[in-house]
Amino acid sequence: MEEKDIEQQIEELNKITREDGNENYAKAQFALGYIYQEIKNNYDQAVAFYLNINKEDNLEVYAQAQFFLGYIYQKIKHNYDLAEAFYSKITKEDYPKIYAKAQFNLGNLYREIKHDYDQAEAFYLNINKEDYPKIYAKAQFNLGNLYREIKHDYDQAEVFYLNINKEDYPKAYAQAQCNLGYIYQEIKNNYVKAEAFYLNINKEDNPEAYAKAQFNLGNLYRKIKHNYVKAEAFYLNINKEDNPEVYAKAQFSLGNLYRETKHDYDQAEAFYLKITKEDNPKVFALAQLWLGCIYQEIKHNYDQAEAFYSKITKENNPEIYTLAQDGLGEIYTEKIKKETQAKDCFLLASKIESYSNRYPYQYICAQLILGLKQNYFNHDLNEKKFNELKDFIYNKIKNLCDLTSNIKNILFISNISDNKYSEKQPERRVAHYTKPAVLFNLLKGENPSKFRLNIVDFMNDPSENQILTSWLNISNHPDHEIKSFLASFSFNHNCLNQFRLYGNEDNITGSGVSITFNKNFFGLDTERSINNEIFSSPSIKSFNPLENKQIKFDSNNNLHPLPLYRCLYFDPETGYMALAKRNKQSFYLENKNEKVPKIIDKEWKKYIYLLQEAKKISFIRNNLKKIKNLIKNFLNHPKLKKIPNLGELLSLAVLPISCLIKHAAFEDEDECRMIYITHIADDNIVEPQDYQSANSLYVEYTHVEEYIDNIYLGPQCKMQHKIWLQNHFKKKRREREIKLIKSEMPLR
Repeated sequence: MEEKDIEQQIEELNKITREDGNENYAKAQFALGYIYQEIKNNYDQAVAFYLNINKEDNLEVYAQAQFFLGYIYQKIKHNYDLAEAFYSKITKEDYPKIYAKAQFNLGNLYREIKHDYDQAEAFYLNINKEDYPKIYAKAQFNLGNLYREIKHDYDQAEVFYLNINKEDYPKAYAQAQCNLGYIYQEIKNNYVKAEAFYLNINKEDNPEAYAKAQFNLGNLYRKIKHNYVKAEAFYLNINKEDNPEVYAKAQFSLGNLYRETKHDYDQAEAFYLKITKEDNPKVFALAQLWLGCIYQEIKHNYDQAEAFYSKITKENNPEIYTLAQDGLGEIYTEKIKKETQAKDCFLLASKIESYSNRYPYQYICAQLILGLKQNYFNHDLNEKKFNELKDFIYNKIKNLCDLTSNIKNILFISNISDNKYSEKQPERRVAHYTKPAVLFNLLKGENPSKFRLNIVDFMNDPSENQILTSWLNISNHPDHEIKSFLASFSFNHNCLNQFRLYGNEDNITGSGVSITFNKNFFGLDTERSINNEIFSSPSIKSFNPLENKQIKFDSNNNLHPLPLYRCLYFDPETGYMALAKRNKQSFYLENKNEKVPKIIDKEWKKYIYLLQEAKKISFIRNNLKKIKNLIKNFLNHPKLKKIPNLGELLSLAVLPISCLIKHAAFEDEDECRMIYITHIADDNIVEPQDYQSANSLYVEYTHVEEYIDNIYLGPQCKMQHKIWLQNHFKKKRREREIKLIKSEMPLR
């Protein structure tokens, strides 16, 4: 409609007044509101016209006006309370079809915005099929999704999906059949029924759902029935125009089928190459990764492999990006090992600029080779001597990193997060001792603080992170740009010594609190302990003068769930070692009101037996001895010892365990730690906002309240602290109670 026609229509409609009859006036006002809403996008003016319509004028027109008012306030103005108020004015008697639409929108509002799923369900259930079959079908579909995705009640979800007939709304019917197929395939493992549901979907009804169904059928025949011919046929039924994202996944699956099963790498490559970044960025990144692997491992075309790996960006998929960087590191490593031209070798080494958890030895080796060139040789290297040095460096450094990883894995506390253990697992929770003020900030109001990991450099203990490196005669240089952050916990939740040392306020001993966190606070992926983003130490200069890259870090609101490690207590003078663990008194304190001493003693002995401390210490001692010998080989090597930052580079090899080894004098603290190793430029590091905070750097982990089981109040903790905690938890009416326990430990 042309602009002059619209203006002419508006002029004619504005001439209609109530004197022309209330019904005519109401219809004119509604038409004006619709023009300003849909054509002119002037929502305030549209609202003004709709509000002129009274219920007495015309029930159906009034109902439609209220619906559009609700729609404008929901979708345009995002005032959800007003939207709800307008929708709620519409009754079934006024206009059944509009009532159904209003109830549907109210259901969506409570499901998507307010996350009140019970109220959303109530609104959806108000919609009858005879009122509006299409909206009824959509409501039943949303109810099915609610029970499948939120409540995980798959039987009830199935009931709702089955209420949708093809005649009501073919598109919703197709989506429902697809979801039913998924339930029977992935949840109930009834593959015959799953296939039947998928085959009910016609492409004409819903091309997107058809593509998903064909993809799931392909997966069913490939992964379950191992009928690769039929699997391929289903994947090939998916066209890009039906669903680009699923098309990309199908091409990727076809590539995997030819790579894994048929070992036809050329055909696999052809399928992978059909995937574009625009269709599905994550799958594109995976396809580039496998193309890189094919050219690296099968075709041994390292230049082409490098080209594929280099197409993967951090934005596509951070984890796949990390794997691609590992692949690039391996390529550069292999080239360095095999390269006869020394100059090219050093240029390749300079490309390995990442210190990551997966392959730390690559970075360390590359930097050592660069150090050789910079600090020892003034002419082209003798090929034989150079190859001997390369072999020495790679073999020893990789061995060093592997030994370090072995110790770290022994110290990893897996059972605190392992669901196969019962709720009464002795190490099911650990305690963090802190000040009441810190606890207040972690729980306060609408914007509580996140739990922090603090930088090791500013710890109170001057020997922190130095016990191991001092024993190995290497330096952990304070100016190094790769930093460790940690948070400390104790296996003993109600410990007098801990209350004396930590969390005191106003110089009152024992005035702190002990927060006990449950297993869900920690992660199982030990690789998360090191930031696997690309980072390097600019202080270790590259041989290539053109290499002067600034590494950019993406900012994350939260760190990934981090694992927990027990500390190893070590006395370098005597060789004494012990593992952090629960003390015997903690068993008595936990069970004093439930069990007799004989049973408690039995449980303590079982705990000590299962811990296998002697066996683990023997393993660690043996590995540390090997590490020391390897370090000595480097420090005494006539050529390598001339590298100025040799000790600094060697310290990177043992960095993952440096802050897990404490002096034996602290053994009674029974400490365990969460660690995060990263570059000083990591955006996760919170910068000080004032001068007084300049001696503190930290990274934020996550909000804590849902992970707290108990809070112990120190013997001298103020009564008002207990009262505000009680008030805080009672007002929230939590499903799971957080217990407040006043410590009765005697202070002298």
